[in-house]
Amino acid sequence: MAASPPTQKPRLASVPDALASLPLEVLDNIFSRLHIYDVVRTSVLSRAWRRRWEALPTVDLSHSPGICASDVDALLLRRGSAPVRAFCLPARDPSWMAFNYFHDWLLRLSRRGVRDLTLGFPSRFGLFQLHSCLFSCRELTRLSLTNCRIPPAPAGLAGFPNLKTLRLEKVVVAAQEHAGKGFAALIAASPVLEDVEIVCVVLVGDDPDDEWVIRAPNLRKLSILGAFKYGGVTESLPLLEEAIFFGTNCAKFLTGMAGITKLDFSFISIWPTEVDVLERLPFLFENLRFLSVTVNFCKMCHVFSMFCLLRSAPVLEELEVWGWSDGIQEIETNSEFLNAQCADHIFAKLHVVHMKKFSYLINEMHFMEFVLLKARVLQVLYVTLDFYATCSNEEVVTEIAEYPRASSDAQVIFMGREPESANDESRGFITAEDSDGEMSIDKARPRRRQRLKSESVAQVEQLREELQNLKNEEVQILKDRLRLNEEISVLYKDLKKYVSYSNSALQLLCKGCNIACPHLDRSASHCAATRASSSDHAGTSKQGGTPVDTAINGSRVDPPENHAVGGPGNVHMDAPGDIINCADDAHPKSPEDHD
Repeated sequence: MAASPPTQKPRLASVPDALASLPLEVLDNIFSRLHIYDVVRTSVLSRAWRRRWEALPTVDLSHSPGICASDVDALLLRRGSAPVRAFCLPARDPSWMAFNYFHDWLLRLSRRGVRDLTLGFPSRFGLFQLHSCLFSCRELTRLSLTNCRIPPAPAGLAGFPNLKTLRLEKVVVAAQEHAGKGFAALIAASPVLEDVEIVCVVLVGDDPDDEWVIRAPNLRKLSILGAFKYGGVTESLPLLEEAIFFGTNCAKFLTGMAGITKLDFSFISIWPTEVDVLERLPFLFENLRFLSVTVNFCKMCHVFSMFCLLRSAPVLEELEVWGWSDGIQEIETNSEFLNAQCADHIFAKLHVVHMKKFSYLINEMHFMEFVLLKARVLQVLYVTLDFYATCSNEEVVTEIAEYPRASSDAQVIFMGREPESANDESRGFITAEDSDGEMSIDKARPRRRQRLKSESVAQVEQLREELQNLKNEEVQILKDRLRLNEEISVLYKDLKKYVSYSNSALQLLCKGCNIACPHLDRSASHCAATRASSSDHAGTSKQGGTPVDTAINGSRVDPPENHAVGGPGNVHMDAPGDIINCADDAHPKSPEDHD
């Protein structure tokens, strides 16, 4: 008989890999949000995924806590010659700086054509000195450095021809001669630069009166935040759209910004010379649509500077005024004073006004009344009180409602009070002090404030829910205690019946034996108390239970070592003479057997 051919196992239909079919940009975006260990583990999914992670253009280690220097070394070595388009690494281990690991990594990245480089160093480790090979990263399009020291640029620096975004936070810029001029040269050597943000940056050797010029013909956004008095000025910036100044001696940078559409300016620590600069502005902001200012209404130089900007913005549509009033008002800015600062075109196109962190000072209320009286096309006025304002909400609403309005469509919306945390954030730019007592800057600013507020609301709701659950548990525990007390009461009643039955039975036995019958009330109570003590030691129930009274009808409970141990014929009394040995065949009858 011919042997039958071997049976073949049916092949399972191959399941399409939906994740592998995604575009590389989408896949790279997904993996950049994972821990690097999870990214490497994808190599075991299939043969197609074995080396896929090595070719991803982004290496983002900001979501990878616990990674060590050897892991970063292996990660860069395993990639071979694959280009690294984006590299993000916040330093967490001080040994990385002590053994110069960053120098080797930065050198490798410069040879891989890195385009987006983000390096951060905690302030508790001190300022880390970067290697000069940073200037060899010629293909950089975005550079973000935090809490480090940039070395002097080498002679003949060609700059970063592709750099579009530059962000420096708590960075010390060193130079062979003058850091201010070196910084200006670095910006000039980046011809396509569009966004510059410097936060608490130290320019070594720079003084407020030093002359150097920022030249960036393609710059669209400039942010200067910090308490340092920088020198230099800006040349004409024709494409600039947005500028943020939160510091000292910044008014001079406005001279080259005639075309901006959004300006955020702080007058918290203004110099008297800055008022002169604003008063002598040789141009109008013809395109300025949004203006945000921080003003101390107690100081006249701040008020004068604010009106200088308002008079220079004929097409202003939205105004945001942050009150930062501190001290004693130098003069009352009444209607006569405010009208003297007015111009024909002031508030001509103003639609929306935000008054934030007001303290209900006279000058603040005069300015609010002035805006309502002069803004003919005003639609909405939002008012937010400072958290520590001494007035009540009703007082503010009542007074504002009495102010005359030039616009019939103007609405006043009272937004309540700023949260207490907002008083420590310096309008969202400067957050609370870190562990080293330094001020850190919030780069997300308004969006971050909104996100933090949403997270705080969610946390409060979660706490309320947990509190309600605890209250429900407490009510259930009280119900259980009441139920246990009722059960104990029932058991006590049964115990009294048992004692009465025992007395009757013992009297019958004693009568049958022709002996004297002792009184068992105390003995029975003693036995009951002893049983309660054995089940609930020291007058308490088991863990989680309720206290139980160990004294029944005033009976005394003896310690366990005084109890007699014996068979059922032994009955414990207070004295040894009270112990009665009954015959084994002498069994008392139940109450039902009695006549």
